[in-house]
Amino acid sequence: MSLQNFSSAVPVIATSDIRGTIRYFEQTLGFKQQWVWGDPPVYAGIRAGGALLYVTHDPELASTIQERRLAPDIFLWVTDIDSVYAQHRASRADITEELTARPWGVRQYVVREPNGYHLKVAESQDEGHEPETTE
Repeated sequence: MSLQNFSSAVPVIATSDIRGTIRYFEQTLGFKQQWVWGDPPVYAGIRAGGALLYVTHDPELASTIQERRLAPDIFLWVTDIDSVYAQHRASRADITEELTARPWGVRQYVVREPNGYHLKVAESQDEGHEPETTE
């Protein structure tokens, strides 16, 4: 069975510091805050182009990810990856894997953000590798 009712998925980043995480994504990676919920903040949305991420206040999970070096992956599909890569290098993002062509038909690099997540920034070299979107 394959349901066709789903329209999108949004990765959620666990953090002990919502405002610090938003600041990092804005200043280092070029995202913009969309909304923040709670006082103090417990949930937020950040966006860059068509990429949307949520940030949740979950100190226990954030600590476990850091302590165990779990490095959950989040793929971020982009266009003009050379420009995005140059911007991330200029803003001193922690690039753990340099921009290279990968055997699965993408050019990709990896940024480790302060909560321990690996952001795999990729651009397809072949049609059909990027997730389909309705936007």
